[in-house]
Amino acid sequence: MNKESITKSSNLIKNKLLSILSQEMLTPLTSVMGMASVLNKEIYGSLTDKQREYVGVINERSRYLKLLVEEIIALTKLDESGQYSDKTPVDVKNVCQQILRDLEPETVHQQIKIQLLAGSSDRVCFFDKTALEQTLYNLIYSVIKSTGSGSGLKIHLSEKREEFNIALWVSHPILGDNLPHAQLYSQKLLEIENQDNQSSLMLNRLQITFDELTTIVFDKTSTENFAAEPTRDLLALLLSCQLVEQNGGSFWVQGSTELGYRYILTLPLYK
Repeated sequence: MNKESITKSSNLIKNKLLSILSQEMLTPLTSVMGMASVLNKEIYGSLTDKQREYVGVINERSRYLKLLVEEIIALTKLDESGQYSDKTPVDVKNVCQQILRDLEPETVHQQIKIQLLAGSSDRVCFFDKTALEQTLYNLIYSVIKSTGSGSGLKIHLSEKREEFNIALWVSHPILGDNLPHAQLYSQKLLEIENQDNQSSLMLNRLQITFDELTTIVFDKTSTENFAAEPTRDLLALLLSCQLVEQNGGSFWVQGSTELGYRYILTLPLYK
């Protein structure tokens, strides 16, 4: 067995073991959540205000830990599957709704309100469902983790010609609409704006490729110094860019310094 085969086999074993250990963590964690729920219902006696507060914290943080474990399991499965090619019709609205339900403990904890703007029509694109779920999960998560309390996250689904667009941006009552990662792209976005003579700067689109985003996040010479310690939200953003690109989609930043920026995922409507 050559070195490459050994490395591949070793990674497979590690991923399998990690998946098994993560699955085993779910059993005691589910038990803790169940017992906290029983205590909260005061089946075996009333609780003091302080006890009720502590039980609420245990329940909330247990739900969050369960979410993290499930994310680890999903990532190990993602790594095992490699490149995606099984494109099927996917109801994006349903996928978004499920992700928002999964991330509810985090949005409640950070006091962030999410608004899904999808209209009444069915929104279906052709994409690998597993890849799309992970792409949207990591993108939404990266924005939530970088957004301050009291903000709102807006997700807008739309169709244009042969494209399916998913737009995400943050709305704040004082700071207005913008992306929490806008500083990452500030230099490139300013270059586009300086070259653009159109009256509507919202038409501007800056496509960020996986290689470019990787350079921005990890480049040690970056003046913005994001490379010192890439945070979980930046790595989640990087993974989203990679997955959508691998499956024939595009990752964009759209907007202007005056009006704010938003992320745009562009997916194929047809095969």
